[in-house]
Amino acid sequence: MSQKNLSRRTFLTGTALAGAGAALAGLAGCAPAAEDKAKGEEALSQTGAEAPVATASAGDFAIAAVKVADAGAPVKECDYLVIGAGNCGMMSAAHAGSLGLSTIVLEKTSITSGSSVGTEVTMGFSDNKPIIEGAKDPNIVNVSQEAGTPAEIYDWFMKHNSYKANAELVSNYIKNNHRQHDFLYDHGARPMMLLPSLDAPTNGIMYEGQGIGAHDVMESAAREYGVEILVESPATALVVDDQGAVVGAMATIDGSEGYVAAKAVFVGTGGFSNNEAMVEALIPGWGPLAWKNDGHLAHDGDGICMMLGAGAVPSDTSFAQPAGSGVEGATWESAIDRAGREPYLWVNRMGERLANEKWTTMDQTYKVAINQDDYCYFNIIDSNAVKRMQTEPFMCDARTVLGSNDPMENMGEELEAGVESGLLYKGETLAELAQAAGIDPEGLEATVAAYNELCKKGEDDQFFKPAEYLFTLEEGPFYALRNIPGWYSTLCGVKINGKIQVIDETGHAIPGLYAGGLDSGEFFKDDYYHGFSGSCSGYSYFTGFFAADMAKEYIDSL
Repeated sequence: MSQKNLSRRTFLTGTALAGAGAALAGLAGCAPAAEDKAKGEEALSQTGAEAPVATASAGDFAIAAVKVADAGAPVKECDYLVIGAGNCGMMSAAHAGSLGLSTIVLEKTSITSGSSVGTEVTMGFSDNKPIIEGAKDPNIVNVSQEAGTPAEIYDWFMKHNSYKANAELVSNYIKNNHRQHDFLYDHGARPMMLLPSLDAPTNGIMYEGQGIGAHDVMESAAREYGVEILVESPATALVVDDQGAVVGAMATIDGSEGYVAAKAVFVGTGGFSNNEAMVEALIPGWGPLAWKNDGHLAHDGDGICMMLGAGAVPSDTSFAQPAGSGVEGATWESAIDRAGREPYLWVNRMGERLANEKWTTMDQTYKVAINQDDYCYFNIIDSNAVKRMQTEPFMCDARTVLGSNDPMENMGEELEAGVESGLLYKGETLAELAQAAGIDPEGLEATVAAYNELCKKGEDDQFFKPAEYLFTLEEGPFYALRNIPGWYSTLCGVKINGKIQVIDETGHAIPGLYAGGLDSGEFFKDDYYHGFSGSCSGYSYFTGFFAADMAKEYIDSL
């Protein structure tokens, strides 16, 4: 299948298929309450801590590098070798080609594109051609804002990461963000929408064709510059010389294992969402339970493992980009998915209210879930809420930028079907609902009574939810929608420095090795905040683009 035949619909369908496969493996489906509680208690009892910690280290998954003396004669040679043909890899290959570097891309699947099939918006400031030129075009939806100064953007981002992010990396990202957008624009990419971030001093750019459209431009540019793109050609190990410099990779090409020699190597293979062993070891407790938006993609951590085998060290591998919590097994943007995220009443197994339910970014729902002992919470609704969702616009945004908040006339039918299939719980009374869902009945009844008083008073003096979102829960039957955490992708593979170089345990750069996107770390350290719109794809584009600059300097110095 050509990447041009993939669409957002294909991406979401693939996710649904992956969810079905995970169910067969015991990682999806509606787990009974006792089983969920047992998972949480087991994780806690094993660690003796208040939250789960990793039971294995990232280093346990290292794929040993091959010494060049043992690699055999090269089957191919180039200046710059790129492993992975997604957002960061294809951007790196295209820019490297434009710099005059002979470049080869190794892609293990039969198509290029990677996570670009799920990319909607990418971060931009006010200094790039798509925003400057796009703002002049009356045919482009333009609701962007004047971005802040570099100093304001830097300070905002560093604050959201508790100043743990690599300062040079963040600075270089801010100073170079416009360059990858200018590259896309100069090679034919055009914006279809310019958006402000939720509350950050930045903007977002949605290109025509969204992520796939931008990727098509990158791949076309790469081919224009003579880049050789090899699909169904997985890299299997990095190759190092006697001084530890990376000088290529072993790869399977046309069914045969061989050495691809290179002067520098860039790794961008998309993280490890699809590697069940790595997820269980590195994101214990809630990780195996979580719904993974990229679980159908070939994100099995192989790039990270190869770099660890060449001397790299891990960077916060228990970190993920929140997709927001959702009802386990429910299709993305379905009636059940939407109902699970409406701001009614969130409770835990004890029936205790958890937060202000009117979320503004998906981070909030994600963190509410992972902070529970059993990594889930329930959204409690009544029959009046069902009628409201059938006749009035939804109160919380759709998951996608272009999603609709229109009422769903079939909400009642879909919820009843969900009860029959075990996706959610129903009770004619709160006591019956609690019994069905495994919630403490006295706790739930007391919480609903207190919550209804707040709604009647018109003031939430507990968690300060705005009055317009306060609706009593009094009309049976009642429903409980159990939400588990979800992620778009894992983050933070191996440590890199501000020049995109992979570093070893001493903090020194490993010569000839660069990593970007979801295989690299030190950028997102304390938070991935969706109010900072498009930072994951923006970071992927940047690391790929800037790595080519740095590799060119390194190669020229040899």
